Amino acid sequence: MKKCIECGGKTVPVKDQPYLYDECGLDVILHGVTQFKCEQCGEIFVSLPNIENLHRVIGGFICSKRKSLLTPSEIKFLRKDLHLKSKELASVLGLRPETVSRWERGKETIGETQDRLLRSLYMNYAAEKVNSVICHGLVQIFSELPRERKKIKSPKKIELNPSDWLTGRVEVCEA
Repeated sequence: MKKCIECGGKTVPVKDQPYLYDECGLDVILHGVTQFKCEQCGEIFVSLPNIENLHRVIGGFICSKRKSLLTPSEIKFLRKDLHLKSKELASVLGLRPETVSRWERGKETIGETQDRLLRSLYMNYAAEKVNSVICHGLVQIFSELPRERKKIKSPKKIELNPSDWLTGRVEVCEA
């Protein structure tokens, strides 16, 4: 990238600085990606190769977490990556549209059963998309989920390196 798309100024590469990829609606920190900074206006740009695979890895990370229910921002991320409107996800899950809306706005906590169903739906979708396994040991993951989990206000940040999403094979699991 040579010129800033905002002001037309000259851009210079910025390397070895983590990039907060919050455009996806979550706090995802990407390491090892080259950023470009405009010398004139200070705007930062980044080029992310294979963004679809990046989203599968983020989704796999979210679905693999065991200690808590899905957060509002995680539910919204999974829904959007499934390319579903809120009303459509509600229909798939057999719920009223306002239920999904309340989950995403943090007005209501997703239930254990719906949490597991949404994770399963997403992991199956992601596996179909990449024609690979997004998370090994799915039955074990679900069997290790406590019957009741706590609601958390904000999840910890997800940190990824390019090797986590640039390969053709996606494998993400949290211990």
